[in-house]
Amino acid sequence: MAPKPRRVTQREIAELAGVSQTTVSVVLNDRDGSNVRIPDATRARVKDAIEKLTYVADPAARRLAGLDNQIIGVFTYEAALSPESMDFYGPLLNGLERAAERIGWDLLFFTSSPVENGTRSLFHRKTRLRLTDGCVLLGQQMVASELERLVAEQFPFVAIGRRDETAAAVPYVAIDYVTPTAALIDQAAAAGHQQALYVHRGRDTPTARDRRGAVEAASAEGRLAFLLVGEERIGDLPRLARATGATLIIAEDAFLIEDVVHALSAAGVSVPDEVSVAALGEVRGHRIEGRRLAGFHVPREQLAAEALDLLQLLIGTEPGEWTDLDTQRFLVAGVEPGETIIVRTPESPAPGEEA
Repeated sequence: MAPKPRRVTQREIAELAGVSQTTVSVVLNDRDGSNVRIPDATRARVKDAIEKLTYVADPAARRLAGLDNQIIGVFTYEAALSPESMDFYGPLLNGLERAAERIGWDLLFFTSSPVENGTRSLFHRKTRLRLTDGCVLLGQQMVASELERLVAEQFPFVAIGRRDETAAAVPYVAIDYVTPTAALIDQAAAAGHQQALYVHRGRDTPTARDRRGAVEAASAEGRLAFLLVGEERIGDLPRLARATGATLIIAEDAFLIEDVVHALSAAGVSVPDEVSVAALGEVRGHRIEGRRLAGFHVPREQLAAEALDLLQLLIGTEPGEWTDLDTQRFLVAGVEPGETIIVRTPESPAPGEEA
């Protein structure tokens, strides 16, 4: 285990700010500035000294003293509130808000760390991590060194999504995509499909690998033959469907399948009559040619509530006993049959053929 960084003492802060240790303690515990005994200028000197010395309060010591703040931090590695991110983050944030309200705790959304090169740093000097009793982490990809540091410092946290950036014992709650992917493929095979294309984004994330692995396993086992196609080749899909005889195209997510349908329609391929389509992601609210898209229902609100439940358990348990807890949990995504996987018969025309 990596050595813990040295914690700056209140005495050092007091010396640098030119105040007493009692004044430092009052400032640390009066975050809303309501204590009128401390002049603004004095408070500013203490906060400046804390910034210079990178002081962090010891949350474990505060909890043992009964001084927990009942505040949960929420940190997202990518911008979470942009229009293109809300489909993923919106249900998670909504689930966290509802779960926090039920237990009477507050959420602190960390936004001071800037997004640089597409990601944020949890340990940026402006991130007020130690004001919280624990933290929920969200992100398509996370920084291994930061996860390792949290584990080494025994800071209570839970990541949403399976993590394999590090071998450290990272607590997480995640979606099982393998089980519903296998079920959707078996549904398509039962409907008469024998050859399919799988369109993926080429991402090297745990969930992307899980879905791709389940597709490859089904193909290797002879349940349904697949050709894997990167998203950069979407324009080739009509030709590939004709060349391989594929009657089904499955995409990694619902937004990708919309691009797939556009390419097929532009080439005169009827969807789903000639080529059926499905997505290995959340499809509620997505329709193709007026039909409900086949795919998954991902219980993200439930996932967020489960994360908060696990985090509360960690906060209330001595770190030395964390190894006895179930700290890596999975929820299974549900299959949405939809209306875009058409039953195929020996008489059904192949893609590009006249009926």
